[in-house]
Amino acid sequence: MINEKSAEKSEIISIAAYDGDLLIKADKVGFVFPVYCHKAPDIVRRFLQRLEFVSSPYIYAVATHAGEPGQSLFDIQALLAKKRQLLSLGVALNMPGNAIVTDPDVDIECLSLLGQRAEEIAKLVETKGKGAVDGKNSMGEHIRNKIVGFFAWNYVFAPKRFKISDDCVGCGACEKLCPIGNIHLANHKPEWGKKCASCLACFHWCPKEAIYLDNFVIKKRGKYHHPDISVNDMISAKGPDPQHSD
Repeated sequence: MINEKSAEKSEIISIAAYDGDLLIKADKVGFVFPVYCHKAPDIVRRFLQRLEFVSSPYIYAVATHAGEPGQSLFDIQALLAKKRQLLSLGVALNMPGNAIVTDPDVDIECLSLLGQRAEEIAKLVETKGKGAVDGKNSMGEHIRNKIVGFFAWNYVFAPKRFKISDDCVGCGACEKLCPIGNIHLANHKPEWGKKCASCLACFHWCPKEAIYLDNFVIKKRGKYHHPDISVNDMISAKGPDPQHSD
């Protein structure tokens, strides 16, 4: 939506579609990503580590979140600094969450403000605006994130928590959707490996809603996805399976 609101249209690429190094030649670069437990997702961090820059472009980042952006944008800032690059604009954008259950009225209000907020961000990017990085980067925040992250990745969203019901038809959509190739079909049923990105794409986009998580946090979480986007759109946007890409 930010690109739609901008007079300068940008090329949009999927992070999951790139498994090797990427040389950045553009004079303006943006990163848009979701916040996972107050942090930038591992797949985003690994992507930034593989980037090489031929110059010093204007760089901005937008972190979508339902709770708090936490350290996510500071993660990006630190990774860019290691490559002698500057994050000129780090913006947190409130969106409906895909994990913790929230009041539907809160999500509706959030989406009603999305167009205006996206237009504001687009104008800042067009003029190469600069500003303070949104979120928190204190030692207390760092410690809390470590604790929350350990609990989330090892218990709440651990691969062993993913279950399938009898509604599964073995269509393989979950395998194709996984951005890091962590799901494989065995006897026409999905099996999860040990490197889950915790994106919950398989949970939300299963055509038969046969995938669920056996935990108290999102056990009753309803499926959510954009009404104008299909599962095939998601698979196409993801790009080739990283396990089989050149």
